[in-house]
Amino acid sequence: MTAAPLMPEIDLDPHATADDVRAFFERDRLIAAYALADLDPHNVDQSRWWVARRGDDIVAAALLVEVLPFRPCFAMGEPQALAELFRNGMTEARLILATPPNGRLPIEASYRFERIDVMHRMVVRLDTFQPRVSHEITRLTPDHLDDVIDLYGNASRSYFTPLRLERELYFGVYSGRQLVAAAGTHVRSAATGIAAVGNVLTRLAFRNRGMATSVTSAVTEASLELHRDVVLNVRQDNTPAVSVYRRLGYEVHGPFVEGPAVRRAVWERLTKNLFGRTS
Repeated sequence: MTAAPLMPEIDLDPHATADDVRAFFERDRLIAAYALADLDPHNVDQSRWWVARRGDDIVAAALLVEVLPFRPCFAMGEPQALAELFRNGMTEARLILATPPNGRLPIEASYRFERIDVMHRMVVRLDTFQPRVSHEITRLTPDHLDDVIDLYGNASRSYFTPLRLERELYFGVYSGRQLVAAAGTHVRSAATGIAAVGNVLTRLAFRNRGMATSVTSAVTEASLELHRDVVLNVRQDNTPAVSVYRRLGYEVHGPFVEGPAVRRAVWERLTKNLFGRTS
């Protein structure tokens, strides 16, 4: 009997370029949509990445957006390569981690999720989009910054800046002089043809009037005029929201998991790797 050939060892590549990472994420561009947009030439200086190779082939990658205080990180790839990447590459103390389901266990060898949300990545394209706007819609610009912060709360002040409202696509509904509902793009990239819709919020007193549908529809329509693929995230157990997005023409592309995670202490990582314990 002939022994099976040995697989090449997994090595971390500190010299991988943005183009290398972009090509790898394009293997599932919809699941990796946020990361691909963050690799846009206009955004790439805000990000950092780690790459694992098996021989010459990239088999796992992770991308961290360093300019945001909550440290969002996306990772995908072979489980063994992800385990190596997070064990010996990534050393951030705290992250908001997103990964396809097969990435959860290898990442948990080095990071402990404090909470895990099981999510849908949904996508809409021009041929499936069904606009549903039943309110007067306002395009939100830097001139509306104070109203936006009033809606999302004072903690959003570091996130919503004049530059963000100028760069992204945000739309809202006003009641009198008060902004009562809004939605926008988290990130978008002309180079990759991707926009990610989110931050859908309606004031409590104005809910159940279809305003969230109207602002999401407006953002989606504007995004589709400029980008080939428009995606959004929603928890799988949020049935009402999933139904709204389906009526707009969004379809489920695939699952992923997301949540805040902290790096395990050295002794905990050793125990986890040796005995496979979970916590």
